[in-house]
Amino acid sequence: MSDNERQQIEQAQRADTDRIFTLPNILSFVRLLLIPLIVILYEDGYPLWSFLVLFLSGVTDVVDGWIARTFHLVSDFGKAIDPVADKLTQLVVLLCLLDSKYWWVIGALVMKELVIGIMTLMALRKTHSVYSAGWYGKLCTMVIYLSMGTLILWKPVFGMAAPNWFVLADSILIVSLIFLSFGKYFVYFAKILKEARNARKAA
Repeated sequence: MSDNERQQIEQAQRADTDRIFTLPNILSFVRLLLIPLIVILYEDGYPLWSFLVLFLSGVTDVVDGWIARTFHLVSDFGKAIDPVADKLTQLVVLLCLLDSKYWWVIGALVMKELVIGIMTLMALRKTHSVYSAGWYGKLCTMVIYLSMGTLILWKPVFGMAAPNWFVLADSILIVSLIFLSFGKYFVYFAKILKEARNARKAA
């Protein structure tokens, strides 16, 4: 392969990772637009419709990742906007569903996202790479979505609000997974930053 051909391939790869208006990214934008609709439907007394919109949001999350990997539409922008759409959905819907006495659930989620978000930006600045979510982050997201769906559907299915014992147990489970995810991400990004620092010193 000639140097010119290699350079053309590298330019094409960079163009792929720099794209913004791809189908997966558009689906992430759609998830952002669905957030207020979920809340409005729930607050206006349409929990089934609220659940369906939340379910649609979760489906688009799975589908956009599959499309990006299958059709080689993975982009740096997509790696950034996808988790933003997820976390905003979780934060806003949990604020809507949980009583104020469960502030510690929201606090744990915000703390994790702020710290890991800062570490992600530091890793991006030092390595010029955007990193995808690990299995622990995906597990945490899946459980939070299941919890939100359950809390939305509890009253339509059982005719009453979810009992305190269930909300408490569910909240403890969510926070436990948030801290598991936080710990794993913290170690992961700390290692990346350390390696980047060592590489800079060696250079």
